[in-house]
Amino acid sequence: MRAFTVFATIISATETALAASPVRFSPTPIPGMTRAEWVVVMHADPVAVMVLAPGCNGDGETMVKDIGWLSFAQKQRLILVGLSFASDIRALHDGTGYYYAEKGSGTLLLNALDRLTHKPLPILMYGFSGGAHFTARFAEWKPERVAAWCAYSAGWWDDPLPSARMMPLGMIACGEDDMRLGASLFYFKKGRAVGRPWLWAGIPGDGHVENGRVSAFARAYFAAVLERIQTPGGRQHGAWVDIEDKILAKDGLPGFQPSVTGWLPDVRLFPAWQALVGDGLSGKTAEKPE
Repeated sequence: MRAFTVFATIISATETALAASPVRFSPTPIPGMTRAEWVVVMHADPVAVMVLAPGCNGDGETMVKDIGWLSFAQKQRLILVGLSFASDIRALHDGTGYYYAEKGSGTLLLNALDRLTHKPLPILMYGFSGGAHFTARFAEWKPERVAAWCAYSAGWWDDPLPSARMMPLGMIACGEDDMRLGASLFYFKKGRAVGRPWLWAGIPGDGHVENGRVSAFARAYFAAVLERIQTPGGRQHGAWVDIEDKILAKDGLPGFQPSVTGWLPDVRLFPAWQALVGDGLSGKTAEKPE
């Protein structure tokens, strides 16, 4: 009996490992794209999809193999999807490349996700640099499908427009020594001015690098969102923060000056957010292109 139990455990572990092996899909690119691939790590019983978008024309396989994202996906019951989209640089700048989800790249991804899951599941999104371009625009294009997103250090942004639709929670991050800081912060402030439930994270001392502390905080942020989705009416309480003084916002400030406040889905995230935006410790990876 003991031998059978050990054998069954080995078989189960093997099946789990195989199920978690990344699989690459390579459909024919649509107009405006030179590559349309994604790398998937499945979950046997998913509750949501986590889409990871690397820098300009990058390959998402490295992201889905990252132990931080793999562990997070396993714990939170997520399908991991790493994007490997590419377009000519001119198309990325003239509004016809994959950055612009409404031009076809968004439909390509959404159809693929629905085929993977066999039913619409909430989508979480994290994108750095070029990936931030796609992430923010996808969330704007299909807000009803996105539970939360993090766009980290994009070079330019579309204006967030007032909308009657429920908009997802969003986090915008940028290094404070990154030339993209002004555009990113301005985008955040414009979103808050039209009522978007967004959070700002400026990272002291960072240039255009992907800091591992940002992705770690993003995972905690996403976990709080998933907890709220799965246990509505639970003990979780959100909170407004003052992004300038880096403290909990005083009563009335979100209504009086929305552009200097950001929304935390769980007040228990406040110490981690304050540490992220306040001390400038490093955990950086290599410089990546826009």
